[in-house]
Amino acid sequence: MPRNTPSERHAAAHRAQIAHRAAKLIAEDHLHDFALAKKKAARQLGLEDHALLPSNQEIEGALASYRAIYQPQHAGDLQALRAAAIGAMQLLGPFEPYLTGSVLSGVAGPHSDINLVIYLDDPKSIELYLLNHSVDYRHVDANAGHRYEGYPTLAFDHEGIAVRLSVRPKNAERAQVRGEERARIEQLRRIIFDAQQLAAFNL
Repeated sequence: MPRNTPSERHAAAHRAQIAHRAAKLIAEDHLHDFALAKKKAARQLGLEDHALLPSNQEIEGALASYRAIYQPQHAGDLQALRAAAIGAMQLLGPFEPYLTGSVLSGVAGPHSDINLVIYLDDPKSIELYLLNHSVDYRHVDANAGHRYEGYPTLAFDHEGIAVRLSVRPKNAERAQVRGEERARIEQLRRIIFDAQQLAAFNL
């Protein structure tokens, strides 16, 4: 089997450096966009050659290692956020919400928002529903690439945790946003159960 050349080993070392710096940015600065974390980490290290940027899988591995050492409480924090997400999704049950973002992917920190998405034809119906359920909400700016004219992004607190609710047209439900994972409440319950089983196995 041919050995890696010095230049290949050098590039691999630089990728590892970027991955670990990006993991720290995600864990400590709550920077949940992997692409942005990679670029910022590379810039901080003076390694801005795009060929050196690590894969998302390398970032995930570095993040798991970082949290195992510096944030051993992360698994518990994540489970608490996911449990709160279940409650928020139950509140919005008639709209069949999806969970997206860092709480679903597992990179969320203790102060991360819960990101939910609903699809409907009448965007005003969700605001009326929240008012009828005494939920104090506000309008916020939508994330780039997730804007639909006439469809708001709403924010409110649930059990002391910030919830960000993206409202999208019903016909956009099949056209899933590139790179965006989604989970229904049943899928989230399964994820929580599997994490509990894994934690019990590792005791």
